[in-house]
Amino acid sequence: MSKSLILNVDDNESGRYVKTRILRQGGYEVIEARTGVEALETARRAKPDLVLLDVKLPDVSGFEVCRLIKEHMPKLLVLQISASFVAPTDRATGLDSGADAYLSQPVEPSELLATVRALLRLKRAEQEAQESNELYRVIVQSATDYAIVTLDRTGHVLTWSSGAQHVLGWSEAEMNGQSIDRLFTPEDVAGNVPAADRERAAGDGSTSADRWQMRKDGSRLWASSSLVPLRAHMNGVTGFILVLRDRTVEKSEQDAMQRANAWLESEVTARTGALMEANAQLRREIEERERAEDALRQAQKMEAVGQLTGGIAHDFNNMLTVVLGATEALKTSLPIDAAAQRRRADLVMQAATQAAGLTHRLLAFARPQPLDPKPTNLNALIGGLIEMLHRTLGESISLKTDLASGLPLVRVDANQLENAILNLVVNARDAMASGGTLTLRTTAPEPGWVALLVVDTGTGMPASVRERALEPFFTTKRTGEGTGLGLSQVYSFVKQSGGSLGIDSAEGGGTTVELRFPGLLVGAEPVETAPHDAGGFRGDGRRALVVEDQQGVREHVAETLRTLGFEVAAAGDAAGAIEFLRGNRIDLLMTDIGLPGGVDGWRLAAQARSVMPGVKIVLMTGYAQSTLEPLGADSELLMKPFMRAALEGRLARLFGS
Repeated sequence: MSKSLILNVDDNESGRYVKTRILRQGGYEVIEARTGVEALETARRAKPDLVLLDVKLPDVSGFEVCRLIKEHMPKLLVLQISASFVAPTDRATGLDSGADAYLSQPVEPSELLATVRALLRLKRAEQEAQESNELYRVIVQSATDYAIVTLDRTGHVLTWSSGAQHVLGWSEAEMNGQSIDRLFTPEDVAGNVPAADRERAAGDGSTSADRWQMRKDGSRLWASSSLVPLRAHMNGVTGFILVLRDRTVEKSEQDAMQRANAWLESEVTARTGALMEANAQLRREIEERERAEDALRQAQKMEAVGQLTGGIAHDFNNMLTVVLGATEALKTSLPIDAAAQRRRADLVMQAATQAAGLTHRLLAFARPQPLDPKPTNLNALIGGLIEMLHRTLGESISLKTDLASGLPLVRVDANQLENAILNLVVNARDAMASGGTLTLRTTAPEPGWVALLVVDTGTGMPASVRERALEPFFTTKRTGEGTGLGLSQVYSFVKQSGGSLGIDSAEGGGTTVELRFPGLLVGAEPVETAPHDAGGFRGDGRRALVVEDQQGVREHVAETLRTLGFEVAAAGDAAGAIEFLRGNRIDLLMTDIGLPGGVDGWRLAAQARSVMPGVKIVLMTGYAQSTLEPLGADSELLMKPFMRAALEGRLARLFGS
């Protein structure tokens, strides 16, 4: 089978390259165009199977290009894609211009390939259906000695073949909408034979008979007839096909003609079955397309929400970094007897910490989190949380553990897993307002997997709540008691870690939440998850470069490093940092991941390491990046906002003291 040919139209070189690469990896042959005019000419010449059309082109609007393609090449599929026209009205404009589907950038490779495959499958199904319909039409119109008629469920004529006019005398115009009873003799009509035939055909799959029938001129003919039901996928019998042959002259040779009629009946049944199967396949493809469109709409909605929350949380975390850092520094500088000022500083830090927790939950479902996964002993991690979980649950709830021995390690971000467990425990506590039992259980449900089950004896969830439990912002708590982000945050973390999350719950029967993670091979060493005691860390004699585009954050980080003994230089972007590195050696590079100017923190860290292989690197981020890369050796990740102790802990791990 030859590869499907796709025309990729985009004036942006990098965007066009990325989409072409994804499509070719998906097994498609790809040609390219940069403008609307070039796209139209290439489409006429190459006759592709599908056009991947960017809406914003330098010469002609993508909407107009789509309209022209559909005007001159109506069977050519068009998938519009846009990074700037993403409002519902824009998608409506794209679809009204003739587009078969509409995607908003950035788009996941799997989503793009799934949409392309769905459109091409639909096109193939439509072609097969058209071929079957054409074959059926040729058979019907060429059978001039046969009356081939389609009926609705009540026996009224829907189609009347040329053979029917030849055999029976009535034209198609005379018979459309008329009852098929006029073909039957008065005796058969009085005996309710037509209705009985339809009932028998619907029940038995078909019915055949040799009987006298009536022509338009009132004469009778001896005819062999076959009545076959038409069935819809969901609605049962929707009508019938009647095939009738005049056998008046041949009645004396009835035996021979019966064999011919049996052959014809089998052929018609086979062709009808093929047509029905093609129609059923087309219906399945349409249903699949509708499901894909529903999924696409949901993905577009979540992408829009993710962009909004990601941008807000990014700026908010930068501000919170300065607020927390400045308040912490102010608190340490207060006199010992300034109790009121210390209390106010504590209130500011508490509020800022709560705000940081909220932005973290927003980001957890908005975009993938930058994780720091390491081999982790799940049982040991749970053991280290027991005391805190007892305090969280209170005295009315009994906490039990059932930890299987000999479990393989799992590769996760231990801090994020602790947050996930705490989220689940808090949810379980809220479901056991009158007390109960919470059990933490670890198992190996199947080879290569490790599972953590959080089991409570609370109120449980009805099916309607359970189905929506993982939706962001969905909560059954009263206003002000929950954001609806806890479970969605846990689900996002588990999915990003390569695992899965399952919920088993029934109203009044408690709830079990199962987290599954892939287990590591035997021989992996667990990484210490407890924080280092970094209270005495000093950076005396070391040089550091701070790279951060937000001035307040840059000044705060630089000042904190100076108080730790570092000699500090600062830059507002990667270009300034690279210029500094050309003539200066440093021991530590602290850089924000999201930097202006086209070079992000990942690339800056790689360039610094190529110049100074032993340099220590701390990557800071206030939001989840769209491109996540693994941390290298001598590197640490620090989420904004952060306290001085968190920074000192990272530095202690890097410098070993």
